[in-house]
Amino acid sequence: MGHGTSGNSIRRSLGLAAGLCLGVAAGTAAAQGLGITWHTIGAPGNDPWDDERYPNATFRGRGRVDHLYRMSETELTNEQWLEFVRAYGPYADDPFDSNLLGQGIEGTSDNGQLEYEIIPGFEGLPANMSWRHAARFCNWMHNAQVNEAWAFESGAYDTSTFTGDGSGELNDQDTRSPGARYWIPSMDEWMKAAHYDPDRYGPGEPGWWGYPNRSDEPLICGRPRDGGQTNAALLPRYGWSPDLKSGLYPDEQSPWGLLDLSGGWRELTEEWYNHGQRYSKGSTFGDDVFWEIQDWVGGGFTKDDPTSAVLVGLRAASRVPGPGDLALVLSCLPFLHGRNRRCS
Repeated sequence: MGHGTSGNSIRRSLGLAAGLCLGVAAGTAAAQGLGITWHTIGAPGNDPWDDERYPNATFRGRGRVDHLYRMSETELTNEQWLEFVRAYGPYADDPFDSNLLGQGIEGTSDNGQLEYEIIPGFEGLPANMSWRHAARFCNWMHNAQVNEAWAFESGAYDTSTFTGDGSGELNDQDTRSPGARYWIPSMDEWMKAAHYDPDRYGPGEPGWWGYPNRSDEPLICGRPRDGGQTNAALLPRYGWSPDLKSGLYPDEQSPWGLLDLSGGWRELTEEWYNHGQRYSKGSTFGDDVFWEIQDWVGGGFTKDDPTSAVLVGLRAASRVPGPGDLALVLSCLPFLHGRNRRCS
């Protein structure tokens, strides 16, 4: 009996080890998945933004980050978000929830078979979604895009906390879980990625830019062919058009190479305004007036209900893969090779 129990324990341990190895390998591959381009944000321990000219700025003294991390080059596009919607839709309480689909995706059901497609004309545009669904996307990425219900509910954020008291107060988890591989950026991470430059005043002379294209002047609203630098406020002028797509202003980069920090949708952060609203940053192509204020380093914010998908998109953050990730995958290869050989 003891020998059999020991053998079963060994087999269970080997199975867990195999699962861990496969998960790490899949997670490493997932980091390159969905066509997301990542940029590493360096200079850990940077000075915060603290311009004395703006003593009452909302985020004065913020923007210090003590760790390396990555940010997606643009907001998630409808094409990228569609992959998540197709994976999560069958498990969603409401598979046609507008806070899941946003304005760019439509869903149908034929004899119980869900189908999701991008609405014609929304190809290449950034996706919009609720904070809670963005959190589930991060869980899915953290769990190597496994297509099972549990993979959407924990990992980066514990969705069991996504409750409220009925008065507008929410109990949602404040920030990402320890060990999260992908997450919604904090306010400090977003500010640094958009405005902090380790060579602002010359090589090795760091500082902050006022606007997210290495400039202290507001970006020029306009179509690229007309010399514009941002599509913020273009929607009221021209309606839905190809000029609203992601990545059309390649010269307007943050110091770290991020695009479209102005325009697109306003972007989600983890920052609470109160326990019914979270801050988002940046302007949107739906803005009409004062959009440039949204792009300024020290202010310009909106407060959004985490359960709704109004004018907000996701620029995802992730950890920087380290040598340990690759070493663990390589150490698994002989075991996985033997496991596959035995199963063939």
